[in-house]
Amino acid sequence: MKKIAKVVQNDNLVRDIHKMTIDMGECDFSLPGQYAMIEAGGMRRPYQVCDFDSNRFTIVFPAEGKESSVLASLMPGDEVLVNTGLGNGFDLEAMPDEVYLVADDMGIPEMLGLARSLLMRGVRCKLVLSYPTKQDIYMLESFRNLVNEIEVLTQDGSNGREGKASDVIRKAPYVCAGGSLDMLKELADRAENGQFSLSSTVLAESADYDDCFIETKLGRLNCSDAGPVFDKNIIDWDNIA
Repeated sequence: MKKIAKVVQNDNLVRDIHKMTIDMGECDFSLPGQYAMIEAGGMRRPYQVCDFDSNRFTIVFPAEGKESSVLASLMPGDEVLVNTGLGNGFDLEAMPDEVYLVADDMGIPEMLGLARSLLMRGVRCKLVLSYPTKQDIYMLESFRNLVNEIEVLTQDGSNGREGKASDVIRKAPYVCAGGSLDMLKELADRAENGQFSLSSTVLAESADYDDCFIETKLGRLNCSDAGPVFDKNIIDWDNIA
């Protein structure tokens, strides 16, 4: 159900990346990895959720395209229409005692809420993040007190280690990941088990998640019903575009 909500904060983190907090009075999120559908200026689209509590939620997004550019232009006090708690998030009950959290710059925001939830459950986490350049690094400090280890890479090596987030993983028992489809495909071969979010890849291609489908070993599944977080072993990686 759509609700009228107010923008509380809108900060430009780096380049075109914005961090926005929205107050709804009552949010419907139950798991990290769920998404919000936000309508501003007569345009709507889904957004990854960075973090949430019972009243407010935060998104971190690039101001690309008409919809997100309109959202990025809003000021505190401006109103938007929002649906929250959409989709299936990360299954916390399925997590073992140690987990790798892996994301490139397209999937970093939703790792924050997941890291916070796993900390509360006593799960040991190693976080691996990658960015295009040192100048593109955002949100890194937000993770400092939530995980046991952090490793950061940049594609051009300007922050030290060069490479993609998936390059760090050679073989891992359990990985939770989000980001570009190419990175997730490489990571899928190196993780024995895990949960992968497709919110920044397949789902972002459609303003209406009801028209979004992915190929899995269980058949063709609707993204809004079955995702955006999937058990990585059911995804048909050879046929996902």
